[in-house]
Amino acid sequence: MRTLELGLRRSVLSTTLLLAACGDSGTAGTVGASEATTTGGDVQTSTGVATTTTTVGVTDTPTTTQGMTGGMTVATTGDSTTTTTTGETTDTTTGEPDPVCGDGQLDRGEACDDGPDNGAGKPCNMQCQANACGDGDQGPGEECDDGADNMDTNSCKADCTDNVCGDGAVGPGEGCDDGDEDDTDDCTNSCALASCGDGIVAPTEQCDDGNADNSDDCTDTCTDATCSDGHVQDSVGEQCDDGNANADNAACTTSCKLNVCGDGALYNTGDGIEECDDGVDNGAGKACNAGCQFNTCGDGDQGPGEACDDGDLDPGDGCSATCKLEECGNGTLDPGEDCDDGQNGDDDDGCTDSCELPACGDGIHQPNEGEQCDLGGSNSDSGACTVACKLATCGDSLVQANVEQCDDGVNNGPGKPCNAMCKTNICGDGDKSPSEACDDGNQSNDDACTNVCKLATCGDGFKQPGEQCDAGIGNSNTGVCTLACNNPICGDTFVQPGKGEQCDDGNLSDNDACLNTCKSASCGDAIVHQGVEQCDDGNANNNDFCNNQCLLPTCSDGVKNGTESDVDCGGSCGKCGLNLQCTGGLDCTTGFCTGGKCGIATSCKAIKQATPGAGNGVYPIDPDGAGALQPFNVFCEMTIDGGGWTLALKANGTLNTFTYAAALWTNASTYQPQFPDLDHNEAKLQSFMSVPFNDVLVGMEYPIGNGPLVLKTIKLPGLNRPSLQNLLSGAYVATSVGRDAWKSLITGSSLQSFCNREGFNSMPWAVAGWPRVRIGVVSNQENDCTSPDSYIGIGGDGGQCSVLGYAVGDLASCGGDNGDKNLATFGAVFVR
Repeated sequence: MRTLELGLRRSVLSTTLLLAACGDSGTAGTVGASEATTTGGDVQTSTGVATTTTTVGVTDTPTTTQGMTGGMTVATTGDSTTTTTTGETTDTTTGEPDPVCGDGQLDRGEACDDGPDNGAGKPCNMQCQANACGDGDQGPGEECDDGADNMDTNSCKADCTDNVCGDGAVGPGEGCDDGDEDDTDDCTNSCALASCGDGIVAPTEQCDDGNADNSDDCTDTCTDATCSDGHVQDSVGEQCDDGNANADNAACTTSCKLNVCGDGALYNTGDGIEECDDGVDNGAGKACNAGCQFNTCGDGDQGPGEACDDGDLDPGDGCSATCKLEECGNGTLDPGEDCDDGQNGDDDDGCTDSCELPACGDGIHQPNEGEQCDLGGSNSDSGACTVACKLATCGDSLVQANVEQCDDGVNNGPGKPCNAMCKTNICGDGDKSPSEACDDGNQSNDDACTNVCKLATCGDGFKQPGEQCDAGIGNSNTGVCTLACNNPICGDTFVQPGKGEQCDDGNLSDNDACLNTCKSASCGDAIVHQGVEQCDDGNANNNDFCNNQCLLPTCSDGVKNGTESDVDCGGSCGKCGLNLQCTGGLDCTTGFCTGGKCGIATSCKAIKQATPGAGNGVYPIDPDGAGALQPFNVFCEMTIDGGGWTLALKANGTLNTFTYAAALWTNASTYQPQFPDLDHNEAKLQSFMSVPFNDVLVGMEYPIGNGPLVLKTIKLPGLNRPSLQNLLSGAYVATSVGRDAWKSLITGSSLQSFCNREGFNSMPWAVAGWPRVRIGVVSNQENDCTSPDSYIGIGGDGGQCSVLGYAVGDLASCGGDNGDKNLATFGAVFVR
């Protein structure tokens, strides 16, 4: 109840002025530099008349502070404080700084000062006065505080506690309150008289309508409908009633009216967002606008104390960031002004009346600035007044139009292009200028100086010693006689079309745009034009290493060229698809080239034989060629023992997919053929049933990893079978690689010392529960093969001594040569 702070908390130290002289010692203007901050929950405060506070040096908005009189403006400036009261005299006091509320120091006139902890709902309020019951500010230990409205018959009692049923004080909506818990006496525990509800108005009842309807004129506690009884009664004009939560800064006021902007009650608790509310004084140009928000500089609404407000805080647009007019002649240097001397009428005193610094070209003659003249925009270096505001004179290095022919300044004079009279030195005046080879003052071409003031030379129309020709004005670098009076030749840097030249760069390079024959470089001339052509073989064949556009072959030019075996594939390009041309298996996506076409091999061995450079990877194979079996993908191991191994099976010892008894060892079904690669996914591939072989490669990984499969392998040679299915569907088939070879598959493996029956379908003792293995070795601690207790291999099961082996791995119980073991591994079987 009543727990939102009313007022403004500033982010910098607040300044409080004591206003005892105005007859109000309990209120003051607060100076700050940021928006208000809430310091504690919703706190009930009383309302007052808005006061405008302005802080000098901080761009901020006028702030409404409760409790001040009239429209008072308080400005804090440096060491002095000026207080202006509307309609009264203005007093200015200059001296020591006034006491500052909020600095944490207890000054004169202050009852307390907790610095930044001052505020609504705190022990010390924003005016540095102690928070006390009845001041309208709910302070520590107070349940409520309605100020002057506190009394024991209202919702907030005189001791600032909520008026509730059972406290002995009859509050709004209570027919009685005897302060006890006896529900059998005249006043019930719901604070209603015992006779209430019988329809008869007793002397102690305000009313009794005999019903429990609290929205009519009589409540169920037999009290007349009244504001703050917690019931909304339209008959008495109530719009709302939140009981003892009513407050003039809450959603429902103490007069049971909805708190709305314009009602003069500041709604700033709960959902209230009002910054101010001056009632009928709200509006445009007022301290509080129509939306109950403070009128601030920059909001586009010219409020009290603002000379202008253009809706922004940008300087230099006529209205300053403090909402003051910016104009020339006000004696203040505003944005956009160079100076401002108050437009004193003297344009030659360092500041013109247009608030600009004096400058040549401003059209104002300013002798104090060293100007001889100033015609403004008519200043010109070819006119009577130069752009430097100097009078034009011969010798100033500037040519005055219609007066001077030239002006080279200090370089004017005899033998110079411009004479001392600023006239141009011309041929025939008898004065040899720098541009003349001679000047004999006559018009004869028969002497040493021609009539154009040139010495007799090439181009004068006369062939002289050292000249190959001289056609006079007919000399041309593209004609029959060059300007150097030489006969034209290829390599003289001049193009003579009449002699069949297309170009002439004067060099001996054949690799630029012009050949040594003075012909333009072009694709097909068998000479590579550097920077333009990639190649030039001088032919029209698109299928060699240089095409008809003199470009090197690429893998996307749509032509079979370069090292490609087919169009844009093979060689240095990408792999070619099935049935496209190839020169070897490396040209093909299938890794196999037969008869010059990309095909599908019958096995990994066939790929390795056809393409020795083929690497490990998944390839398609077709063991029966044109037979009914469709091609399928399989991993080919191309590095171990010469490569060419075809993957047939992968098994994980931690799973029971490939135990000895599993039907997958003998039936024609595949298992997870979608995993043909050498990875940790179990699979029985089509190659298990269809690839004939002589050798088997057995591999194991221990411990089982998470990344690429890393195998230790042994080779089982000389088997010669049509398929692994055929081999494992029959009887025991022995191998002879030795027990140490099998043990090498697993680091730290263990086997019993005897029996050592190795090979395929190894079941030394055909008694249920005893160890056996499809591919591997079975051993015994006794010197016979009955009752074996250990094995290493793939497809195992069984076990004794209370231990059962894994489908793939090492089982050694009842005394292995490296101790008892039961290790699960990952196995792979290849054929070749």
